Amino acid sequence: ARLEASGYFVVYADALNYVNPAGELDISDLLLTLAGAFSDALEAALKLDLKDESYWSRLTSFLTRTEIEFTEVGGSIEGAELKAALKASPTFRQVLQKKMAFHLGSLKQDVHRFFEDGVKAIQKRRGADVQVVFIFDSLEQIRGSLVNQESVIHSVESIFEGHLDKLKLPYIHAVYTVPPWLKFVLPGIGNIVLLPSIRQWRNDPARTPYVQGVDALRAMVKRRLTEEGASQLFSDPSQVDRLIDVCGGHFRDLLRLLSETLLRAQSLPVPDPVLEKAIKAVRRNFLPISVEDAHWLDRIAATRLPNHRTRADVHRLARFLDSHLVLYLTNGEEWYDIHPLIREEVEKTVAHYPLETTPGNGA
Repeated sequence: ARLEASGYFVVYADALNYVNPAGELDISDLLLTLAGAFSDALEAALKLDLKDESYWSRLTSFLTRTEIEFTEVGGSIEGAELKAALKASPTFRQVLQKKMAFHLGSLKQDVHRFFEDGVKAIQKRRGADVQVVFIFDSLEQIRGSLVNQESVIHSVESIFEGHLDKLKLPYIHAVYTVPPWLKFVLPGIGNIVLLPSIRQWRNDPARTPYVQGVDALRAMVKRRLTEEGASQLFSDPSQVDRLIDVCGGHFRDLLRLLSETLLRAQSLPVPDPVLEKAIKAVRRNFLPISVEDAHWLDRIAATRLPNHRTRADVHRLARFLDSHLVLYLTNGEEWYDIHPLIREEVEKTVAHYPLETTPGNGA
């Protein structure tokens, strides 16, 4: 909305409508997805009926020109069928990746040419001076599963390390939401901006409350429930603060706490025991925490640093940033902490299970 108010033409697409978040990503997949998503979003934004001019139809022609066939996946796949197959069929994606490996240069040219044509179509409608922004959202949610997390992380890393030039789209300001760990894996890649949690305490040993952050979260609760709804649900503002205190500055975690409270409310306003049950229910989503992880998290809580020294640490940090066990915060400088809901569990685990030390190599 801010970009549009400044005169930009903004095209928005959600990556999860096109890719499987649990699967490995390949540069050919991503290029096809980018062009197809831009095509769909542009058609909606300009209220066009592209039909044979959509990128999905254009891709069929490209595959024909490059003599790529898909007999291995049951015959020809055309137009919009390609969109569904890219997301839903691992076999199709594997076949496509192998075949596209020999045509990557041609594919890049075809995709970039389509974006060029798209910009021309926008300028025809909105004026020659209009600048175009393409926001490709939700790519950060590609994280794999417990079985293939490592290979999925490696596939995303490979794309941004080896193919960044292909993701720079002609005549377009491209914004990609990427996994937060990319900042640590590829520190020299460029301008990666991490969105911090709402800061609720200061970066000091006592975690002194930061009033402005708490006030912002209170305002969010009132906007979500309305002033009247909040006064019906809670008998006292301190009840709202009880949920805010343990949300870690994450909107989604606060909304989950509110949701769990509503689910357990048998009468209004809710009594304090209902709040505690809601908090315990959300805390269970973060547990259990292994002894090794607890010691690793404890170091972050003590130092307020990301505690990543090895590649395995980076992967662990990625997992914890994704799950909100680790919080990224800023106040002129970057710092880290652990989620309030797990502090007590981490402290107990560390106290009960000290790490064994081996003479000569430390803890």
